[in-house]
Amino acid sequence: MRNEDVDWTLFHLIPENEIPTISELIDKSGFSRDEVVSSLARLEKDCLIQVIGENVHALSINDIFMMNEVNNDAQSDIYIENGIIKVRK
Repeated sequence: MRNEDVDWTLFHLIPENEIPTISELIDKSGFSRDEVVSSLARLEKDCLIQVIGENVHALSINDIFMMNEVNNDAQSDIYIENGIIKVRK
């Protein structure tokens, strides 16, 4: 299966108002742990989800826009770490 297909499947298994664990996504999807972890890393890099420890949650539309804006501006003194907006010193 292509990476895009795995990403699409996993993204749609992450409910809006719930925070599933990586293990739950493995059980629901039937993918291996390596496939799920790789896919979640791609989705997080694309600012669609956030993974903290074993917990995974989908970002809101506003969060997606904000994360993309901050992450695409390499010169920015503002960055986001673990869901917290910080300023570089």
